[in-house]
Amino acid sequence: MKMIKKLSGIVLTLPILAACANYDMDTVGNMEISSWEFAESLHGQYMRIGRDEAAEQDWSDAIFFRNKAREAAEAANEGAALPDPQMVSDRDIPDEALADLNAAYDSLMAALEDGRRTKPTAAAIAQTSFDCWLQEQEENVQPDDIALCRDDFEDALALLLKTSAPMAAVAPAAADAMATAGPFMIYFGFNSASLDSSAKSLIMNLAAHKFAKDEMGYIVLTGHADLSGGESYNDALSERRVMAVESALNSSGVSARILSSSYGESRPLKATSDGMREAKNRRVEVTLSQ
Repeated sequence: MKMIKKLSGIVLTLPILAACANYDMDTVGNMEISSWEFAESLHGQYMRIGRDEAAEQDWSDAIFFRNKAREAAEAANEGAALPDPQMVSDRDIPDEALADLNAAYDSLMAALEDGRRTKPTAAAIAQTSFDCWLQEQEENVQPDDIALCRDDFEDALALLLKTSAPMAAVAPAAADAMATAGPFMIYFGFNSASLDSSAKSLIMNLAAHKFAKDEMGYIVLTGHADLSGGESYNDALSERRVMAVESALNSSGVSARILSSSYGESRPLKATSDGMREAKNRRVEVTLSQ
């Protein structure tokens, strides 16, 4: 009888959690960030993970990541505290994974000290991917998801820890060229994630760039959509665009590590009213670094 009561409680709780996860999801996702790239990237990444968890009907984690996205926006807009990476002790982690996660947490906290300011996108991906890794490791049922979150974390952390060549070693202009190249814009048709001939040509040129051929280099991709569709739809569309570019780069034989994120309609290149089509906003931005 006690077991029946317990199961009944779980069944009754699930719809409530589902409603809580979906309630205000779009409102939080549409929160605007006041000129703080790290907080904006953090907000976008946590919303992406939260929506992924909601799609899997993991309502408690969907709420958790949605709330961290809200905290990131409130930190920028209202002066509230930034959400920190989750502590390992906050999750029920299998013993065999504790050492790796504790070491990763220590490395992340050290890297974020300067990384939030100097490499905000990589810092945000590192923090959110760590939280993703921690959450998936607690569940411990999807090895591919654990590996994906961990790989994203390690790639972003490596970029945070990478230092540029000393300025005295080369002329200033050469030092700047060694640091980054881009961003380069790959544009898409309306409601499309397909690469046209111009996009394919640009990707081939980027794949031949010396930074892309460097195993110690990085390619940072950010996907975007215009404001002509719904916010949730545009989130998914911008992610498909990033995936299309990433797949094409990988097929072109790049050696650099690829870090990707998507922002839906939240970062228009050209400001428009809601519902308006704009070719410049349907894009993936590509930045190469060494």
